[in-house]
Amino acid sequence: MPARIVTLADDSDLAHLIDLIDMLPPPDATAFWGEGDHSIGRKFGHRLEAILNDKGDVTDIDYLAVYVLKYLGKDNKYIPLEQITKRLRGIGGLPAAGHAWVEDATRTAWTLVSRYSLPAWRGTRNTPGESWRSA
Repeated sequence: MPARIVTLADDSDLAHLIDLIDMLPPPDATAFWGEGDHSIGRKFGHRLEAILNDKGDVTDIDYLAVYVLKYLGKDNKYIPLEQITKRLRGIGGLPAAGHAWVEDATRTAWTLVSRYSLPAWRGTRNTPGESWRSA
């Protein structure tokens, strides 16, 4: 079964997450994203390239959303809130904007993860809530 392609026009939450990521420094800003083949920027770039070229499948979206949760989400250990706040384009280091960006990105990424991963986590035979019915 071929992978399901999802475009920005298909999913407004995905489009919103891309808009949020676009407020961050460009991919060549290695002081923010890191350097090398295994940098955070490369991980994002790989998934973004497919998504932005309308070739992103649900796996690309899921990975991108997980990367946002892991590397940019609330209380992450990689790119701290202060660094995100300082580098948001057009915001000028306003702390409330940084907090709002992280909260919005975290919430949007979780929405995408639950949308595209939950069926796989649940399994094809289980229905929502089934594990609680026999408890």
